[in-house]
Amino acid sequence: MIKRVFEFLYYCLYRVFALIKRVGEKDENLASLFYSVLLSTKTTLLFFFMRYTDVKNIFFNHPYDRIFKIGMLMIFVMWYFICKHYFIKKENYKRVISFYEKKYESKNKKMALLGIIYSICTFLLFILPSLLQ
Repeated sequence: MIKRVFEFLYYCLYRVFALIKRVGEKDENLASLFYSVLLSTKTTLLFFFMRYTDVKNIFFNHPYDRIFKIGMLMIFVMWYFICKHYFIKKENYKRVISFYEKKYESKNKKMALLGIIYSICTFLLFILPSLLQ
């Protein structure tokens, strides 16, 4: 089930990048990169909720704030390599794209809209805690 959701969200992001015709860069690579950005954003969101607990003194004071920043960077790198390996290196993007192309033949724009909504919601979730302070 989680794998299916993981692949479906990748396909929705792929459809977003496929809307724009470009030369040189492949939509699969862009979708994989942007997906890793969204996943790392959601993962680091968990750390931002620590601001409201007693654990905040551990991570947000000097010198631990540097460890926190490096940890956030490492989360992005981890998601980047996971997405790159799973979709691009293993060429699973071909299987995922062909499966969902058959399943949602005439709904490419709707899938792209889902990808846009997913992206906007991810960034809103990231910004929302700072707006509530």
